[in-house]
Amino acid sequence: MAIPLRKLTGIVFLLFFCPPLSHGLMSNRCPSHESQALLLFKAALIDPNSYLSSWVNGTDCCTSWNGISCDDNTNHVVSVSLGIYFQGVIEVVTPGTTIPTCLANLSYLHSLDLSGYSFTGTIPTFLCLLTRLIFLDLSLNSFNGSIPSCLGNLASLTDLSLGNNQLSGSIPAFLGSLSLLRELDLNNNQLSGRIPASLGSLSLLRELGLGNNQLSGIVPDSLGNLSLLERLDIRNNQLSGTIPPSFAHLSSLTRLNANGNRFNETVSSLPLPASLHILTLSLNYYQSISETSFHNLTRLSVLYLSDCVLNISTAWIPPFDLSSLDLVSCVIDGEFPPWISTQISLEELVITNASLVGVIPSWLWETSPELNYLNLSENHLEGSLFSNTSSWMKLERLDLARNKLSGCIPSMWSFYMRILLLNDNLFSGNIHPNLGKLSNLNMLNLANNKITGVIPVSLSNCSLLIVLNLGNNSLEGSLPHEFSKLIELYSLVVHNNNLHGPFPPSIANCSKLQVLDIGNNLFEGEIPALIGNISELKVLIMKENKFTGNIPLEIGQLKYLQILLLSSNHISGSIPHTIVFLQAMANESQNGFVLSTHTFGPLYQDGLDMTLKGTNQHYQYILSTLTSIDLSSNELEGKVPSNFGNLKGLRLLNLSMNNLNGTIPKSLGEMHQLDSLDLSRNHFSGQIPIELESLSFLGSLDLSNNNLSGSIPQGIHMIGFGESSYSGNPNLWGCPLPRNCSWPQFVPSPPPIYINKIKKSTKYPWNLFFLMKIFGVSKDYIAHAFEKDIHAITSYTSIEDRLESMNNIQIV
Repeated sequence: MAIPLRKLTGIVFLLFFCPPLSHGLMSNRCPSHESQALLLFKAALIDPNSYLSSWVNGTDCCTSWNGISCDDNTNHVVSVSLGIYFQGVIEVVTPGTTIPTCLANLSYLHSLDLSGYSFTGTIPTFLCLLTRLIFLDLSLNSFNGSIPSCLGNLASLTDLSLGNNQLSGSIPAFLGSLSLLRELDLNNNQLSGRIPASLGSLSLLRELGLGNNQLSGIVPDSLGNLSLLERLDIRNNQLSGTIPPSFAHLSSLTRLNANGNRFNETVSSLPLPASLHILTLSLNYYQSISETSFHNLTRLSVLYLSDCVLNISTAWIPPFDLSSLDLVSCVIDGEFPPWISTQISLEELVITNASLVGVIPSWLWETSPELNYLNLSENHLEGSLFSNTSSWMKLERLDLARNKLSGCIPSMWSFYMRILLLNDNLFSGNIHPNLGKLSNLNMLNLANNKITGVIPVSLSNCSLLIVLNLGNNSLEGSLPHEFSKLIELYSLVVHNNNLHGPFPPSIANCSKLQVLDIGNNLFEGEIPALIGNISELKVLIMKENKFTGNIPLEIGQLKYLQILLLSSNHISGSIPHTIVFLQAMANESQNGFVLSTHTFGPLYQDGLDMTLKGTNQHYQYILSTLTSIDLSSNELEGKVPSNFGNLKGLRLLNLSMNNLNGTIPKSLGEMHQLDSLDLSRNHFSGQIPIELESLSFLGSLDLSNNNLSGSIPQGIHMIGFGESSYSGNPNLWGCPLPRNCSWPQFVPSPPPIYINKIKKSTKYPWNLFFLMKIFGVSKDYIAHAFEKDIHAITSYTSIEDRLESMNNIQIV
């Protein structure tokens, strides 16, 4: 992690003005009560790398203790610098611990940096006693509560950093009285009620960070008084109104980040100072922005806008030369804006979802030779890709997904290419083997095109590949065994092609693989037991192939597996008992993830199609929203493991169209997150477990076409499903099936009963026949009326057997 400039400056200052003295010249000049305070503080930390091994009782803290500096004249400790510079090296002994009060004894402290230690609780008020503090950094912890008002006593503060905590409440007005402040960082908290106008009194302020909070209201006009302000971050709040006109007078402002608010500027001109280098106004509610907003921004190098109408004339020549331009979801509605051709220093260009039409202009490559990131996704661009390769040899990231581009994929690319996203277009032809020369490639997505031919073996040379998606094309041949060399691969998707042959066991060598989707192909043979060796696997999709044999017992070794789709194959045998060992599916609070890069955000999301009750549904963020098992349309037989309900985190379960038999396990009633359950077209028998009534999240149920019998549980939830959920079970009755569903509306309640311990007879008791004749009810109704009260008859399966057992019941 990079060290902020302010911290480097402080470190250099302390090293230059507070040099350590040798033991030979002076020993133990550190006051004993201060060294003891530091030793107590050390005891509250863990130091696995022995960074604090120099903190030894009896030695001089001023000359030999890491992170400690003393004043040359008074010998008092003036700096404790153990923050982000050493983050990850030293940690709190017990997470959730607050700062030990022993530091209150360091009353001469000028600088205290404890960022990144997982301290929690409220900010301790003993810090307010350290009135000599100039620099205080408590960022990157877990402090909660409000900012203590006593911090107003620290009148000497020039740098106050409380960012990246969980602080709440309002920004206190007293901060405006800390007149020496040069930096105030409150970013990434839960601060809310408005930005206090008093902050406009901080005449020496150079950096103000209020981003990623819950601030509302308007930005106070008083902030325009901060003539020395260089950086202002107010992004991702709920601020409304307009940018104050006084901002035009911020003559030192170089960076303004106002993304993600509710600004609704309706005029065409924004009050922006000429000093700006970086301007980000994305994700607001601007109606219209014209070139007059930028006419004096001669120093501008970064411009981010989104969700606005750009009323810029085609003849406009900007006064700036940008290095980065981001226009996401801006209304352009036409061909490329000509003014972009004047930006000869562009390194990053993003124009997505802007209704761009036509071809990618050739001048883009000629006028922007420094371009390394180009994102033109989600437009209506047509034509083939560029043929002049000499102009884009610095490209590192290219995203042209979701357009109408056609022709062949070029064979030559930048050696520096790391991300190549050409999915959802009309590309055709073969994948050229030269793509295998891109040794720096991390992501390659060619899905949803018309690509033919075989998968080139040379792709196995892209040893840094994280994502490879070739799905939904017309590829043929086999999956190269050489892919075992892709040891960094997280996601391999080749679904919906014409690939064939056995599943290559060598894929098990891809130990980091988390998503494997080879569905909708022509793969055959058995599922190899080595599948259990891909220990990080979270998604396994092999549906709609020609796989045979049993599901290997080793499937239970995949403790992180969230999605298992093996439907529409020729898999036989029983459901392995090890399936209940899939730990990720047993976790009711499932936390998935989306594949992304740390630098560029979620550039790639895995998705899948699933069939539920005959309807095809697409799930885009599968790893964060779904846990599923689909074994349908196979040749499975035997019973479902009785403890299948251990998979309490499962949301979708489909075992339909197999030869499964036995009873439906009662344990399924423990799967409280289940949204869809399909057991149709099997040979299940017995009653529907009453436990299924507890599945309150169940939105889709299909138990049709089995051998189920008895009454459908008459709870509100179970009878809420339609007739089709239960049809095709001849011995099943009760609502919502039409037979015996309407009887409660016209048949009176049966009289009370008692059990008569008379000798069992072989004939039906006369009073039962009398009851049936008087009220016109069937034998089915009689069985239903008594079966909940008479446990002795629940083991019988047919209506006749139940009535036969009732010959000892006496009607009173």
